[in-house]
Amino acid sequence: MNRRTFNKLSLAAALTLAPRLSLAQQVSHDVVGFQSAEMNDGVLTATPQGFARRDIAVSNDTLFQVASCSKTATSLAVLTLVRDGHIDLDMPVNRYLSRWQLPGPRSATVTIAELMSHSAGTTVHGFGGYGPTDDIPDLLEILDGRGAANSGAIRTRHRLFCQFRYSGGGTTVLQTMIEDVTGEDFAAYVTRAVLRPIGASRATFAITPPSEFAHGSFENGQPVSGGFMRHPESAAAGLWATASDLVRLFQAILDSVNGAQHAILPQTLAQRMITPVKQQAGLGVFASPGRTLWHEGRNFGFDSIVMAELTTGRIRAAVTNRNGAIERYAQSLLAL
Repeated sequence: MNRRTFNKLSLAAALTLAPRLSLAQQVSHDVVGFQSAEMNDGVLTATPQGFARRDIAVSNDTLFQVASCSKTATSLAVLTLVRDGHIDLDMPVNRYLSRWQLPGPRSATVTIAELMSHSAGTTVHGFGGYGPTDDIPDLLEILDGRGAANSGAIRTRHRLFCQFRYSGGGTTVLQTMIEDVTGEDFAAYVTRAVLRPIGASRATFAITPPSEFAHGSFENGQPVSGGFMRHPESAAAGLWATASDLVRLFQAILDSVNGAQHAILPQTLAQRMITPVKQQAGLGVFASPGRTLWHEGRNFGFDSIVMAELTTGRIRAAVTNRNGAIERYAQSLLAL
C-alpha cells in the first residue's frame, strides 16, 4: 500500500474538469466506513455511512485515525503555549527540551516555527506504526531510532534556504517539547488545552481509544492486522477523531483568525499560523493565502481530509477506514 499523502496541487489540476461526486456516491458501493461533516453558516451537519468494522455500522460518534491531521491539533497545542508565554516560536527548540536535544547540522538554531512549517530540515517523513504484537517504544527511543522503534533517528540535515521537507519527525520533537514544558503527558495536555475547549472532547490521542472506533483496511480491502496500527508518535499521526472533530479544529482556527470573543488563540497568532512559510505550509496547516486552509492524512487503513474556505467560513471534512476510498472526494475539495 502506498502511504503517500494526497498530492494537492497536481490532483487539483487533474480534477478541474472531473465530476464533483458526493462522498456517498463515491464509496457507497464498497464495504467501507466513512463520515463527512460540514460547517456552513454556523450549522454543523454530519453524515455517517458504511461499516466501522464487520457488522458494526459507522455512527457520527465513531472514531477514525486521522493520521497527519493530528499535526493541526498539535500545532494548536504549541500555540497555546505561545499564547500563555511559556515558549517563543522563534527561539531554538533545544532551549525548551530537557530530556533530549535535537542533533545534527544547525540543530542548535532550529526554531519551533521551523518545525511546525516543515522547514527545519528534520528527518523521518512519516511513521508506519506498530502492530498488535509489536513492542511499543517510548518517546526517547523513537527520537533516537533505537530499541523497539521501527523508524530512523530524528536529526537535522544540511539544507539550503530553509527548504520545505515534510517531516513527521519534526512534529515528534514538538511532542517532546510540549511534555517537557508542561510536565504533562502529551495526550493529557492537548485534551485539556485544545480538544475540550473546542468541543472535541471524544477525540483522543490514546493509542487505543476507550470508546467506539473503526478498524482500517488497505486499498485492496485487506484488513489491517489487529484493526489498526498503534502510533506512539501521537503528535504526528496518532489522533482518533470524527469528521466533525476535524471541522471543529478548523473552526477554532477561523474563529481565532476572525478575532471571535471565545477564540482559542489571539488573532495575531492565528494569522501567523495560516501564513505560508514554504510551499503553502503554515504552522500546522497548509494555506492558499486569502482562499483556503487544509490538511490531509493517511495511515495504514485510514484516510482523512479537512478544508476551510477563508472567505465564506465553510468547512468540510471526511474520514474513512479504507485507504483510497475518499481520494476523489479529497481531489474535488482541493480543486475548488
